[in-house]
Amino acid sequence: MACSVKEHPDIWVYRFLRSTHWDVDKAFAAIQSTIEWRATEAIDHLSWEGEITLGYNELRLGIMQLVGRDRLGYPLLHIRVRQIMPRATEIFAHKRYLVSHFEILQHVIRKDERITMLFDFTGFSMDNTPFNLVHFLVTLGTKQYAETSSMLILLVDSWLFTNFWNLIRPFLDANLSARIVFAKTIDDVLTFVDEDQLPEELGGRNMFASKFTLPHEGENKAMTDLVSRKHAEENWRESITVFKDATRKWYRQIANGDSNTCVAARNAAAHQLDLAEQKLSMYTRARNNFERLGLVNENGCLELP
Repeated sequence: MACSVKEHPDIWVYRFLRSTHWDVDKAFAAIQSTIEWRATEAIDHLSWEGEITLGYNELRLGIMQLVGRDRLGYPLLHIRVRQIMPRATEIFAHKRYLVSHFEILQHVIRKDERITMLFDFTGFSMDNTPFNLVHFLVTLGTKQYAETSSMLILLVDSWLFTNFWNLIRPFLDANLSARIVFAKTIDDVLTFVDEDQLPEELGGRNMFASKFTLPHEGENKAMTDLVSRKHAEENWRESITVFKDATRKWYRQIANGDSNTCVAARNAAAHQLDLAEQKLSMYTRARNNFERLGLVNENGCLELP
């Protein structure tokens, strides 16, 4: 399920290969570990339940908001660190919120593949960042959702950040560390993000923010249609079989020195799998805030204003 969420299943595998510097054995172990983690943590069930089971306080505060795009065209995720108040909310609730948000992002950035994360440390204090929560966030970004970020911009205006950075730096792999850039002022951020894409609260001209909207009555009515779900799941499983068969033929062609013959058929099978997953998700995944705001098009892809 996690693999078929992407526009092409290869993208999911490619992320793990890239995060392990193309070490196939390590990438395979990382994929296996992620699948086991998804089963243990019941991630698909979390998607089925949707945002209604998350802490309303985290959703209302808007700790993580999509606000625009960076200069490379990647969606810009604004993370307001000062809104993380672990003393007011259980750590479990924060972790559940983070996993749910990462999972939702996997659905809406089908074509973008990655996002740019802007960590806003303005107004930061040590009360905002318990070490175990930060470690959990780093683990999500480097293992379970490997290569989700194209760049991490850290907007820092507090000397307290130095101690915080010394705590988390040992847990960052070289691949992720290379994508981290520090910004002391908004002008530094504007090197990577145009002013019309930067939120107003940071001095930009972008008035848009994906603020949380409460679920509407009946928006998940399709999830109760068990007959249609069964048909959609059968079609999805059949699409998986077709894609696997096309991949085997493609691999045999490569072994014989001809890698072009089956490429079109395999890409067509991947497209059908993508359509089958989108159809199945109507019955297995609760609608999310981006869909309620009208930011997801008919192809399941993010469209920011």
